[in-house]
Amino acid sequence: MTRNPLSAARTPFIRLLLPLLAGIVGQALLHLPLWSCLLPGLGGLVLWGLQTKRGTIEEQYRKREFFGWGLFLILLSAGATLHYLQQRPYRQPEGFYPVAVAHIDHKAVEKEGAYYCPASITGLVDTLGHTVPYREKVALYFEKSLSAGRLDYGDRIIFEFRLRPIAGIGNPGDFDRAAFMRYQGIARNQYLADERWRYIGHEPRSEFRAWAAMQQTALAHRIDTCHLAPHSALLLKTLLLGDRADFPPDLRQSFSASGLSHILAVSGLHMGVIASLVYLLLFPLAWSETGRKLRPLLTLLVLWIYACITGLSPSAVRASIMASFLLTAEFLERRNSSLNALFAAAFFMLLYDTRLVFDAGFQMSFAAVAAILLFYRRLNVGGKSPYRLVRWASSCTAVSIAAQAGALPIAIYYFHTLPLLFLVGNLVVLPLLPVIFGLALLMLLLTALHLPYLWLATATDLLLRFIERLSLAIDHLPGSHLEGVWLEPRYLWGYFIGGILIYLTVKRRSKRLLGLTLGAAILFLAADLATHRAPCPEIVVYEDPQSTVVQLSDRGHCYLLLPDTLPVEGPLPGEPYRQQNGYASYTLIQPGTTPVEGPQLLVDYPFAIFHGKRLLLLDTPGRKGSDTQLPGERLSIDYAVVDRQFDGRLADVVRLFDIGQVIIGANVHPSRARLWLNDCYKQGIACHDVRTEGAWTYRPAR
Repeated sequence: MTRNPLSAARTPFIRLLLPLLAGIVGQALLHLPLWSCLLPGLGGLVLWGLQTKRGTIEEQYRKREFFGWGLFLILLSAGATLHYLQQRPYRQPEGFYPVAVAHIDHKAVEKEGAYYCPASITGLVDTLGHTVPYREKVALYFEKSLSAGRLDYGDRIIFEFRLRPIAGIGNPGDFDRAAFMRYQGIARNQYLADERWRYIGHEPRSEFRAWAAMQQTALAHRIDTCHLAPHSALLLKTLLLGDRADFPPDLRQSFSASGLSHILAVSGLHMGVIASLVYLLLFPLAWSETGRKLRPLLTLLVLWIYACITGLSPSAVRASIMASFLLTAEFLERRNSSLNALFAAAFFMLLYDTRLVFDAGFQMSFAAVAAILLFYRRLNVGGKSPYRLVRWASSCTAVSIAAQAGALPIAIYYFHTLPLLFLVGNLVVLPLLPVIFGLALLMLLLTALHLPYLWLATATDLLLRFIERLSLAIDHLPGSHLEGVWLEPRYLWGYFIGGILIYLTVKRRSKRLLGLTLGAAILFLAADLATHRAPCPEIVVYEDPQSTVVQLSDRGHCYLLLPDTLPVEGPLPGEPYRQQNGYASYTLIQPGTTPVEGPQLLVDYPFAIFHGKRLLLLDTPGRKGSDTQLPGERLSIDYAVVDRQFDGRLADVVRLFDIGQVIIGANVHPSRARLWLNDCYKQGIACHDVRTEGAWTYRPAR
């Protein structure tokens, strides 16, 4: 058998995964109709028919390529069809339905100003009280109250049915929440005041899931009562149960900057620790033949129960499926490939839910594990050392470097942070995780048995505080991480395709592959240089509920036109977008600031001229233009930006200015915004409401 770990002989599931993945991604990019998705499958069936028609076994074997291509086309069609069916918009029945019935899919999570619950609508109620079956996953936000905070999986509620599409990107460069929720199967949301919904009972659709949710809640409560420090209890719930609802965002950022964010999500690392502990505890079973057979099966059962209790995250499911293949192979006394188990896990997970391929956790988990399986042996240079300490350090270093090589580019793409000292934290923390898990599980067992456990709680708290302080210390070191690092999708694809080509070139020592790799790299760089475009000049009015921020940027210079009411605390709106375009610094233009003049730019608060376009920021209370009265004809203004401090009306402004378009800031009260919209409609002036339409952008023609 070939020694190449990526060969089809050792990893047969790769032949199934690649066409399925190609079908899903192709459908997501092209949005083909259903009949187009089914055509490749029909072609595959035709190829199968040509192989089996009128032929002996020897002739069919010679035509085995027909079977392979047929299977490829069928799985390509299956991936595209499944993604089409799972992405279909919900069709609401005709008629007026003022009330909806829903099941709560997850316990209430406290957000800023509301409790959030994903829910599944099961029926709509018309004005006569008749219920019509209806299925849709929605995001519900409840007014903060005692009853809303108690909502949990399986609760049934009725509410006033007024769903709205989830808003997309408010500002350029910001997190696209609409796309994120869409990949979870949720396209609409609704805010519910306390009097607009009612609890009607508890009826979980899955008793096992209800039991798992109850166990997670019970374990979280038990951890809270174990006399741990507040942050230690939150960190332990995150490590052991995957419960990050109350984990402080600033501490999460410290873990990310120090390269330790992967321990905050239940992943293969956590599953491996749990599996090792369970397998070790079952060592007495190894004394008999029957026990040796049962040991991997019992370990697998505990592993799946743990995955269910922690919420069945993609990384936990991936680890459980991989463990299922490996432990089942041990039970059957057969050999199995870890890479094949990884590809099998991805294949079955995508068959169940094609949207997982666009989930950051799914991508990072599989990329990290694949890199470990491919590169660990070559990176573990001290694995054969006679000294145990050297072997341990070499193993930890190899795992950390390989995992970061696989997952780090994806993490940078999504979170724009590059940890430079990740190796320091991982070398210390990774060996401590099994100890923490073992102490925590023993502590929880003793609390359940009402036995003394304070010494265990003290030791666990000490280790958790050490990890927290280590992450904070690394975060505060100069040069520990870089923020505002942006990767375009083409660089991400280039990284992984180039990595695979380099791996195969080194593995096979092939001159042909070396030439192909170098040629592909040269073509990629040439295409990237040929298509590179510097950031174009633009005006942006950002969506921000606190104040109106107008950005004017051109040729490496960035100016922010700000009203005098803006509290300059924390990052200003648009910081991700400015980082993405390379504007590391910017100039604030506020009342009293010296006028700024440059090529194609003149800013004299509250006026600005940018590439021939005139802009006016209306922000001062009572400013109706009397202090800027000019004789003769009205001054032509292309864009008038309205801030909440401006209490005038459009009629007051048009007496002095000939306005081309009005932009209403997001901080303007909705009632006043409606008045401006009506006035603009009557005057025949174009109007853009930033609150409802998102950030306004103008780019001059080149």
